[in-house]
Amino acid sequence: MPEVEAVAVIAAVGTTMEETIESNLNILEAMPLNPDNKVTSKPHIPSVSASAVLGESSSMPKDAEICKGHDFESVPKTHSELDAVMESFLTTGFQATNIGLAVEQIRLMRKWRLSDTLWKDGDDPALKPDVVREKIRARIFLAYTSNQISCGQREVIKFLIKNKMVDLVVTTAGGIEEDIIKCFQPTYMGDFKLSGRELRRKGINRIGNLLVPNKNYCEFEDWMSPIIEAMHDEQDAMA
Repeated sequence: MPEVEAVAVIAAVGTTMEETIESNLNILEAMPLNPDNKVTSKPHIPSVSASAVLGESSSMPKDAEICKGHDFESVPKTHSELDAVMESFLTTGFQATNIGLAVEQIRLMRKWRLSDTLWKDGDDPALKPDVVREKIRARIFLAYTSNQISCGQREVIKFLIKNKMVDLVVTTAGGIEEDIIKCFQPTYMGDFKLSGRELRRKGINRIGNLLVPNKNYCEFEDWMSPIIEAMHDEQDAMA
């Protein structure tokens, strides 16, 4: 593919909002069209679908900003600083107060122990001793959709799971797919104003203000297809 002039998707610190928007909109001009629109896909996929979904991507600008969430483990004092910010949300008003209330509920979930409730007749006798009840925490379920993995929330969810702050994760097939895709290639920052039609012609997909080259999905398919085919063959052999 032809080289692309480096274009910053997110403007540098100190620029105005107008400059930031203009920089983001210029990303369309920075990415050339692929005249032959080569497709890296299986021959059984309809050509119309293949050209739209699996067409070769234009090169992203070299300085394109990668979508990435906060790294709680690399920034010192993150926890204490965020605690102070979240606490202030309670008295900020509007939707900030609801965020503060949600944080309070999460704190209660993490703090709760079975010893907070009284044992009563009919309960499991094995759960009666206080020493047992004090060790039983709330079982926390975390459910999320694929867009939470497409954006920087992926890093937040990773932190919660890695540090055992949740007990069970519930997500969609898309949530798993997006996670695997990000293991191969990054998602980039764009702008809500970017034309989906123009991006499509260049093999770039827009998720809100995020940009995902077709190449990302193609690499996922190249990795996933042999696994699915092997599972299919194994199932046929066992039939």
